[in-house]
Amino acid sequence: MKPTSLLLLCLALGLGLGGCTRLSTLKATTVSYRLPEGSGPTAQIRIIAKGIVRGVPSSDCIDWRKPDSGLMVRPHGNRPNPNFRSLGMPMSAEADRLRRSDDFGANELKIPANRPFALMFSNTERPKNSDLIYSCAQSVRFTPEAGVNYQLVFIHDTQQQCLALLRKIDGQGNALPDEVKLEKADYCSADARP
Repeated sequence: MKPTSLLLLCLALGLGLGGCTRLSTLKATTVSYRLPEGSGPTAQIRIIAKGIVRGVPSSDCIDWRKPDSGLMVRPHGNRPNPNFRSLGMPMSAEADRLRRSDDFGANELKIPANRPFALMFSNTERPKNSDLIYSCAQSVRFTPEAGVNYQLVFIHDTQQQCLALLRKIDGQGNALPDEVKLEKADYCSADARP
């Protein structure tokens, strides 16, 4: 839906700008990310996550109202044939094992190169035999290089830490030793927050 159409819909429904923000947040959890038209050079990224990952192309901050932003990965929820969008990127046995794990999800996607890309990871879980609920949320950004294959792993680990690890991968799908630097991403503006 175009931003002007969304604004008119919000006004027609009497939602005001606060309601529009909630609608843009809803969009980020229900509408899939897509490569912007005419984006020029691209990189490929495999995202493996124990939680939900949403992305904002050509942005160094989070704002779900931006065109083409949306859902990139969600856990497959123990489905026997999880949805996995493959671009044919080489994959190591370890990455394949991890992406098939019960609490994980994964996708391979094209992203615009030479421009910042912002991602938000979130996960909530209740450990077995516990009344506690643990929540993990992290927003990061990086600038992909054209023609490079990346693998990004988001984990909410057993010590309840929120971890993000981004690496370039080689022709066999193995992660290269040097970690690609991720920077913290914030919301673009106060009204972009959910």
